[in-house]
Amino acid sequence: ELARYHRRRLLDKFVKEGQSWSKARRGYELTLGLQVNALSMMAKWVGGAFVHRDKKGDPGDRLPIQVVPPEQQRAALDFVIQNAFFDEAFDLTPELLSHLRAERWWEEQGTLEDPAWPVHDRIMGIQASVLTMLMNPVTLRRIYDNELYTPANQDVLTLPELLEKIKAAIWSELERRPDKRYTARNPMISNLRRNLQREHLERLIDLSLPEADFGAAYKPIANLAVAQLRELRDRIAPLLDTKAVENLDPYTRAHLSEARLRIEKALDAQFIYNAPSWGGGLGGILILGQPPEQ
Repeated sequence: ELARYHRRRLLDKFVKEGQSWSKARRGYELTLGLQVNALSMMAKWVGGAFVHRDKKGDPGDRLPIQVVPPEQQRAALDFVIQNAFFDEAFDLTPELLSHLRAERWWEEQGTLEDPAWPVHDRIMGIQASVLTMLMNPVTLRRIYDNELYTPANQDVLTLPELLEKIKAAIWSELERRPDKRYTARNPMISNLRRNLQREHLERLIDLSLPEADFGAAYKPIANLAVAQLRELRDRIAPLLDTKAVENLDPYTRAHLSEARLRIEKALDAQFIYNAPSWGGGLGGILILGQPPEQ
């Protein structure tokens, strides 16, 4: 909320009469810093645990390791999702972007810096960092371990819940059918969201691959990633294989076509890797065209 408050005042209040518009760019970058700091702080609660240095017999009898209550983890996760994965979280408008120019510094060969603010690169960088905070092997392993730290009759944030919440938020456009004709100027899935979906898809593929070894937690994580890839493939299909495709804009149609192709190749790689070796002297597993082990 603090970042949004300052963003609303950038053009009217923050930049004074006679000052360079480059100050608006510096101001917006400052608000992004506030936003990233908040996201980083809240993401640490997901899969977290309190470590108490108490000794036996100390007052309170606290557990040495106590998993963060699930309602607090869910609140932190919801905060991160709402403030990182949706376009509205960044308050970008054509008017604001048009004012976010850099100071021009000249060298013999010309300008040193592009005066325009690199909107896609900057937002994608933040969203990719947040995905890393939530889907890195350490966090996923901790969430999986926390399930054993908590009695079975008590609530806990689980791996399926975490991955499903992330997927549902990032791919929410797949929940609706295009009931009007979209265009390149008014796409069904926005520029920033397409970039985010592509990044999330790559994370799922990485988690599903055999070489993505996370120790004992690898297999359940990989299984869940494969299940999500299949679900995404099945949700994309009705948009591309029915008359709904006629309403898709070129950007969204190309994006979803590429996403489905990437998913199918990843699932094929899983099938090849896990295929049994039935006699015939193969003597091993064939992995993506590599010669079989003898």
